[in-house]
Amino acid sequence: MRKIILALGVVALITTGCNLEQDPVAVQSSEAGKPAGKNSGSARSKSFPIELTAKRAHASKSVLSDGGALSCVKVTVTNQTKKQLEVNPLYFSITDTHSTKHDSSSALGDYEDQIATTSLAPHEKATGLVCAKGSFRPKTVAMTNTLFSEAARAQVAS
Repeated sequence: MRKIILALGVVALITTGCNLEQDPVAVQSSEAGKPAGKNSGSARSKSFPIELTAKRAHASKSVLSDGGALSCVKVTVTNQTKKQLEVNPLYFSITDTHSTKHDSSSALGDYEDQIATTSLAPHEKATGLVCAKGSFRPKTVAMTNTLFSEAARAQVAS
């Protein structure tokens, strides 16, 4: 019994020193292929494996809509990797100007032209709308991967 407790203590000591958090994903500017921020005008722009661009948009409500307010962005996802990229409307979230995160699943089926569920081959693009319920001004849009860790984030252009 003493050996088990000692072993668990060693494992606990080792794992507390591990940093399991990932580095945050860089925010892409509203201009394709450039990072956001003060250095976005530099000659050497950063390349992103998943290029994500977003612009504020208005959606046409579908027959399933309950008539509530929707805040939307038109996104373009470009696969710049050498592997297939899964795209799904459930993989997106919108953060407003007050830093409140809005899940896109809240408005699924409420509007037309939502981004399609698809697999993108290398260098393919997908474009469509991502909306969330409520009336707010979108600031950034984020996309997760199939494991629901953030894969790309972009500023929303006006």
